[in-house]
Amino acid sequence: MTPPQLPPPPSAAASFIAVTAKLSLVMSVLAIVWSLLQVLVVALVGRLDILGAMQNEGLPVTPGMLWLGEHALSLSVLGLLLSFAFLAVSWALLKHREWGRIGFIVFLVLLAVANFAFLPLIHGMFEGMQAMVPADFLNSPQGLEMRVQLRVGLWTSLITGTAAALAVAGLHGWLVIKLRRPDVRALFR
Repeated sequence: MTPPQLPPPPSAAASFIAVTAKLSLVMSVLAIVWSLLQVLVVALVGRLDILGAMQNEGLPVTPGMLWLGEHALSLSVLGLLLSFAFLAVSWALLKHREWGRIGFIVFLVLLAVANFAFLPLIHGMFEGMQAMVPADFLNSPQGLEMRVQLRVGLWTSLITGTAAALAVAGLHGWLVIKLRRPDVRALFR
């Protein structure tokens, strides 16, 4: 009497795909929940007309803030749709579908590029914060201290944002290389 044969352990490539896909499924579900909450908040806050209230109080509203205010709901819905698309791609990756592997690679590359594309927006954000402060205050000793703090915050944000974008690009590049290896590609149909 021979004992029943155990199935062979999964290959390193199959384990890599399973772990990557499962983590991506969790991240996509969290992104969907976050996006749904964001759509809800934007819909509720949109009724408050915060930008109009800021303008009524004499606070400057930058063109970027106006653009975001005008497009907040559509940007939130776009984020929700992208989260659902990532969920579909992650599920297809888990099921070893070729379109899931290719879609996952596309998401990795686009996210890495987007991190670098958003770096210039940091400067505009700090300029917008400084523009909200009255000019006579900025010329006072406290205003000078505030400008120095804003400049330090700007450089800190640029350095940490660049470091994070480089780290994400490195991780995503590594994942793309692994997903393009012949042993991994052989698992997909």
